[in-house]
Parts: sequence; structure tokens; C-alpha cells
Amino acid sequence: MTEPILSVRDLKTSFFTQRGEVQAVRGVSFDVYPGEILGIVGESGSGKSITCMSILRLLKPAGRIKSGSAIFDGQDLMTLSEADLSDVRGNRIGMIFQDPMTSLNPTLSVGEQVIETILRHRKATRAEARARAVELFELVRIPSAAERLKSYPHEFSGGMRQRVMIAIALACDPKLLIADEPTTALDVTIQRQILGLLRDLQQRLGMAVILITHDLGVIAEVTDRIVVMYGGLVMETGPVRDLFATPKHPYTRGLLASVPDLRDDTHRRLTPIPGSPPDMAHPPSGCPFTPRCPHAMRICATDLPPIFGIGQGARCWLHHPEAPPSLLPSREKVPEGRMRGPSP
Repeated sequence: MTEPILSVRDLKTSFFTQRGEVQAVRGVSFDVYPGEILGIVGESGSGKSITCMSILRLLKPAGRIKSGSAIFDGQDLMTLSEADLSDVRGNRIGMIFQDPMTSLNPTLSVGEQVIETILRHRKATRAEARARAVELFELVRIPSAAERLKSYPHEFSGGMRQRVMIAIALACDPKLLIADEPTTALDVTIQRQILGLLRDLQQRLGMAVILITHDLGVIAEVTDRIVVMYGGLVMETGPVRDLFATPKHPYTRGLLASVPDLRDDTHRRLTPIPGSPPDMAHPPSGCPFTPRCPHAMRICATDLPPIFGIGQGARCWLHHPEAPPSLLPSREKVPEGRMRGPSP
């Protein structure tokens, strides 16, 4: 069996504020395999972005990684010195940050920002770095690549800025690319272009990708596997087709029910998930989804369930061998149209 390129185990991250400890990530584990796209999905505040920022140790001063490991290419990123880790960031692991409007330096040309990344991690002359920058702009389909190196971020549209961010992330041929909400603030047409570009680049370059988003529909046709997060925990994980066809966790089912299906001509009303996410300054002892779950049992409020299942697993007591069969959610498949989100 292929070894994972990244293996995260029992990652716990907290922020220490005036309110006390906010437990943003509470024991997250997952693997990323070479050449695959893993989607991490969940509501705002579920811990998905903090998980990936913790892997790269890019937390704000109030944040602290309490425990866990992140084995990347045979090295535990949690134990590397800051100097060694800085050689990994932007080099073997590329990162596309959430907002292309603010992630670029407005005082430097976009070409200069790509060039300085190359010079930081590669033994190259400035002429070689500039040639590589042109090559990258062509790779991410920026027209008139050589001329646009001299442009500043404010001269680019949101979609073009995102392409620059992708070029910077790919500058040193990373083995793993982390894309944090790469379609934020972009209109639907540009979203489809960016997602299609990421999929095309992943296939051409053979790298692994972690794609973080709050929208299951956005990544339906882009990812190979999905990790669903809620309350700082992994609630369900599995191959994208299995998870969309037969979601096992009530939270995953709720997310799918709230996504419009443009191929459904029955005018079905969307079903929102009632209630609010948990307060992570005072996380519940049991399943964090209990107050919002239509299938909650008494044990759900007091005991945190493990993940039941291999391949496609769900952190839910409904899948315990002794759970009453009548309590299990309907096994009806999600309409096939749900498998087809915005086509890249």
C-alpha cells in the first residue's frame, strides 16, 4: 500500500485569550497520499484552516500546538527547528492563503513576489528566477506572462491575483499544496476556473493537494477524498463518491441537504441545520453536534464517540454495533446530481 506523504495524528491546537482557552482543534488525524486531492470541509469555526496552519506552524502568538504529530516525507514538522521548517514552507509544501485580495504585498510587483520565493529556496541567478516566474505565469494561464511580471496586485482582478498566488505556491515544485478557501470572494464563473486549474495542475505535476472549503458542492468533482470537520474534530471521512452517495454522519447529511441541486426541477426546499456551532471555549464532553442533531441519544451528550468504519468512517454513536437499527438515518442515496457540483 502507498505510504502517505503527510500523516497527521491527534493534533490539538488552542488559543489562549482573555476568555480563557479556546480549543480550536481537539485531536485531528488524517492522511494525505501522493497524487491525491483531499478536501477538508466544515462550517466556519470548525477548525479546518487552523488544522492546516498548525501543520505549518503559522499560528498567531495566542495560538499553541498542545500535542500531536505531522509526519511529512518522513519528518515530523512539529519537532523541526524554525530554520528547518522555513526550508519546508514554500519549498516542499506550498500554501495558497485564503484571501487573494490581501495576501499579496501591494508595494511589490507580482513578478518580484514570485522571484523572491524562488531565490529564497533555490540556487538560481536572478535571470533564472525571472525565467522561472514567466514559466509559472504561463502555467497558471496568465496572458502576456512576461509583460505582466511588472504589474502590481491592484492592476489584477481577483481571479488573476489568485493565479499569482498559485504561481507563488508552485514556484519550487512542492510535493504538497495546501489551498485554504482558494475561491473566497470570487464569483461562480471564476471559482470554476480556479478549481479546474488546480485539478489540471495537480494532474500535470503529480503533487498532493489539501483543499479547504466550507462548501461541499464546490469540491464534489475536484477531490478524491473528503474529511468533514465540526467542533475541532473529524466527524466523517471517506472517498468523495461514497460520502456523497451514502453520508453516514447526521452533520454531513445536513450539509448536503443545505446545498441546492440545480438539476432538481421539483423545487425542493433547502433544509438548514438548526442551532449554532459549539462554543470552543467550553467544548462539550460528548459529540459537539448533539444539540443540533435530530438523532441524538443520551450517550451523545456525555461521551465522545470514536470513528466507526474503515474506508468511510463516521464519529457517531448511531454506528455503534449495539445502536438500535431504528435510530439509523435513512440509507436512501443522495440524488446523483449532488455528485456534480460546479464543473471545473
